[in-house]
Parts: sequence; structure tokens; C-alpha cells
Amino acid sequence: MSLALPLGRGQAIGGRSGTTLAALDLGTNKLACFIAQPGPGGGLVLLGRGLQSADGLRGGEIVDLEAAEAAVRAVLQEAEEQAGIVVETVVAAIGAGHPRSILLEVERPLGGRSVAESDIEAALARAREEVVAAGSAVLHLVPLEARVDGGRPVLDPRGLAGRQLALLVHVVAAEREPLQAVLRCLERCHVAVRGLVAAPYAAGMGCLTEDERERGCLLVDIGADATRIAHFAGGRLAHVDRIELGGERITHDVAWGLSTTRREAERIKNLYGAVVWRACDDHVRIALRQVGDGPDLTTGEVPRTRLTTIVRARVLEIFDALAARLREHGEILRARPPRALVLTGGAAQLEGMDELAQERFGLPTRIGRPRGVLSGLRSDEDPGLSAVLGALAFGREGSGAVSLSALEGRRGVGDRLGRFRAWFRENF
Repeated sequence: MSLALPLGRGQAIGGRSGTTLAALDLGTNKLACFIAQPGPGGGLVLLGRGLQSADGLRGGEIVDLEAAEAAVRAVLQEAEEQAGIVVETVVAAIGAGHPRSILLEVERPLGGRSVAESDIEAALARAREEVVAAGSAVLHLVPLEARVDGGRPVLDPRGLAGRQLALLVHVVAAEREPLQAVLRCLERCHVAVRGLVAAPYAAGMGCLTEDERERGCLLVDIGADATRIAHFAGGRLAHVDRIELGGERITHDVAWGLSTTRREAERIKNLYGAVVWRACDDHVRIALRQVGDGPDLTTGEVPRTRLTTIVRARVLEIFDALAARLREHGEILRARPPRALVLTGGAAQLEGMDELAQERFGLPTRIGRPRGVLSGLRSDEDPGLSAVLGALAFGREGSGAVSLSALEGRRGVGDRLGRFRAWFRENF
């Protein structure tokens, strides 16, 4: 649920105006854009997609406005040409501002009457005000549980009567300046922003099943610069976090260990990278260009065992750092323990990643690829596209499938746009 930052539908000029949805993922080393429209049976049909290098961005944040603007224009144009329409509005998945979790318990007097929607909205507004007053912007407000007069926690307290309501709210907050830079970049590209979604939240909506989100699932999105975490429980987002280690660290060590260039190291990692010992075979030799080789000259050769040893060590470093960070937030995990782990992001495609993660964390593990209601995707789709599909899901559902019952479902697009303007005024 995202009362602080409403998410609406994308629009486009042309015959499909008002029904077309567009989503962007502003990642570290790539930008992705999906354009879709409602299809039969309540699903979505992919009309066009774009992929471009994330020039002008670092860690998902704008570091060169002109270069970032050119990259965003390019990815939009690529998707628009496939779809045959011009995008006017988007929902964007972002890592800018270092989104982080804040848990707040907000109390509201009832005076003996029943809890109404207005009580919940007032409690959420108060939680938002506390975070904004501390200097942060609010991306999402997710009510996790409620108690009336100190009773048992419930997911939906509406209709319960008592003297006082206590609402536990998960606030996803971010730094203001990086968000402003993202909004400024998209404005210069002449697209209106219908909503910003924290990247790990979007990735979870893009590759997790409803059952996984309900039973409890830890999503681990291994991007280029960082590994982002989203913990879902009871169908709702319970925690987000990140560690500053990602696929680039693996590429760097492969380049260093094999005396090759970063470009060549990235290629070798993607083609032959693995983290399981069965991939260690000294008889399998990998040809590579070493530092100083010309573009058509290959002088190096290494056994695959050596590559696997390097990659496995760096992935274990990422997993160890992740485990340490999870221990820091052990209270939320003990209260709402995950029953499964899903790996997504570009580095999730390394051979044996799911096996190594299951061994390290003791949870059933799978590789999360874009899935759900969007037709036009392959079954082996790149896990790095989970976030853009999740952003598309937010645009389709309004506030997403993790809302407190249907508080958002009865509001129209105009009301969501009005609350987006209110969000912008309150945060900036």
C-alpha cells in the first residue's frame, strides 16, 4: 500500500490512449522499459520493450543529467517504436535515495466507536508526517498489523470497536535530493511520473507468486552495484534493505584474477560463471583476451576451475554480508519468518546460485524471473527484468496487491493523481 505516493496508469497518445501502461526500471548498468495494454482475461499484453545502457546513472542515481536524459529518451524510443505509440506517463522502479525501512507504531483514539477507513488513513498520514519531518521522503506506507485496546494483532481492524487503535506501519523512506534528480530527468524527457516504486519492492511484485508473498518470502535482488532485499510476509512488504556488494564486484575480481579487461571479464562471467564445485573441471579451458591483446587476438587460456573458484568466493562474500545484515534486523524476521528465498537480478543467472543460497541460508530457494499476467515474455526471461515488470504491475493495480484490503481499489485515476501532487508538495 502506498498512500503517500499513489501509483496510477500510464497513458499514451494514439488509439490506445488511457489504457496503455508504461514502466521504467532505472538500474545501475541498464535501463528497461515495458509498454503493455490490458488483454483478455484480465491480463496484460506486451506491446514493446526497450533496453539501454544506464549512462549518466550510478547506483540508480543521476550523476550526469544530460547523459541520463539521453539514455532515458533512447530506452523510451526503442519501446515506443515496437509498440507504435508515444508514452506520456510512466511508473518508475528506482534505487535512488537508498530506500530504507522504518517501523512506526501509531496510536489513534476511538472513543468506543468502530475503526473506520478514515482512522487508518489518519494513522498512516501521521506516520508519513513523522518521517517527512525528519528530512526524508516517503515512497511507501505499508500497514503491517493493528491492535484495538491492546488485543491480538489483526490485518484489517475495520469494524472493531474500542477505545484506541494502534497501527504498526512499515515506512519505506528515501533521501530527497536523489529522488528530485530522477523526477527532473523524467520531466526533461517529457513523460509524467505516475509513481516511484522502490526497486526491491517492484522486483518482488514482478517475480514472486501471491502464495510466496503471503507465506513469507525473502527476495534477494543482486544488481550490478548492490544487493537489494525485500521481505514479504502476510502478503505485504515487511522490510527493505541493501548491501553495497553486487555483480560488479564479481566482474572486478574475475578481471583481476585472470589478468583481463572488465569487458572480457563480464563476458566470461556471463558465459561460464558458476558457484558449484561440479563446474570445476580442469579439462575445460576458457580462451580469453588478456590485458594488452588486440580486439582480434586471443592469447590467454584458463581452466574453468579457476573461474569458478573466483566467482564462488565473491558470491559467498555477498551472501555472508547479506546474512550479517539480516541478523541486524532479526526481530522483524523472527516475528514474520520467511519460508522461502528467491534470487533475482542479473547475477542470479550464474550456475548453481540457487543451490549455494539454499545451502547458506537453509531456505528453499529458486531463481525469480519475470512472471505473472504479462503475455509476451519467455519462460527463461532475464531475472534482471523483474523490477520493470513489477513497476508495470503497480501501474496496473494502482497500489499493488499488498494493500490493506481495498482502500485504494475504489479510488479513480484522478484521485491518485491528486494524491501524487500532494505527495510531491509534502516531500519536496
